[in-house]
Amino acid sequence: MPAMKQGDGHTGISRRAMVGATAAGLAGIGLAPPANAAPRATSASALDALVAELPPYEPETKVIGGIRIFGSFLKGNVEVWEKGFLKHHPEAEFAHNFTTSSEGAMAGLYTGLSDVAPAGDDAKITDMMPYYNVFRHLPVEVSVATGGYEARGTLWAIPIVVHKDNPIRRLSLRQLAGIFGAERTGGWEGILYTAKYARHPRENIRTWGELGLRGEWAERPIQTYGYCAPGFTYYFQRKLFHHSDKWNPNFRQYVEAKEAPDDDLGKAVASERMLEELSEDKYGIAWAALMHTKNYPNVRPLALAVGDGGPYVPLTPETVRDRTYPLIRDAYFYLNRAPGKSLDPKVREFMRYILSREGQRDIVEHGIYNPLTPQALREQRQKLD
Repeated sequence: MPAMKQGDGHTGISRRAMVGATAAGLAGIGLAPPANAAPRATSASALDALVAELPPYEPETKVIGGIRIFGSFLKGNVEVWEKGFLKHHPEAEFAHNFTTSSEGAMAGLYTGLSDVAPAGDDAKITDMMPYYNVFRHLPVEVSVATGGYEARGTLWAIPIVVHKDNPIRRLSLRQLAGIFGAERTGGWEGILYTAKYARHPRENIRTWGELGLRGEWAERPIQTYGYCAPGFTYYFQRKLFHHSDKWNPNFRQYVEAKEAPDDDLGKAVASERMLEELSEDKYGIAWAALMHTKNYPNVRPLALAVGDGGPYVPLTPETVRDRTYPLIRDAYFYLNRAPGKSLDPKVREFMRYILSREGQRDIVEHGIYNPLTPQALREQRQKLD
């Protein structure tokens, strides 16, 4: 698989170290400002200022002929980028097929049908295996946009929510991994499974007392809730579990209503039911959709930290835009490049446009996702060379 994102490397920490870090992180528990303080709206001027810091597009290669695209249309952003690119390269042509969305993106590469594979979901092991079998190397993963804050269809950031009566105000990603994860013999590194990421049962966090709570909370089990839709689930597993699928045995799974049958059995597992349960469960914790939580005043989100001890970052439009909130999501392009080889010049030039001031301004004007920050954009441009 491509390199892991921020928040990996949670294995190998002892229970004592984890609880100690938790206790430090929860100093002043119950006195911290609530993590769901009303956020300021992300202003157009703030986005414009961010984009103004990015390098302008300067063509290096004249592009003539076709670039084939197979995968997600990324809510119309791909076609917007095509139009912007054609202003600089009028002799370029695009052929695209978005009917399979993210689920078919990688197949376009390994069947030879496409040159680039846009996707709104993180590539799964099952995407990578057939690709590797064809090319004997893994694809290049390039982040092209930061997801949204809460709106449906924007690759919204994932909040961690608890009952309003819970004293917890903040957690680290290590602690989340301990709460939602389980012991395992290893984890994935690329397409290889290795004991490097083994997890001992003592790293599990199963009671609120292990997070520093006392009194009635100390011995209470932590009940976990979340999604089972593959895209959401795999993002969470990649971010916290080294791609493992070993979850806390009490994990209760739900799904967006549109992905369940329209009957009583489907409604019983809709994501809103999860929030109804959490509203009555003082001892529960969930990863959810912020757009839904606003209808449930008995739940509230937590501030999160990449490392033990902070800084702890609340989920707001600003912390999504500046990529400091740990559970943001990205839009991707997957590319075929053999190790030590150069990208197809046409593909490289198109990616350079997307990863430029003009390409990122297209994102702002289209209004679905957020542009990349200057640092994130530099990191992604390096992958093209």
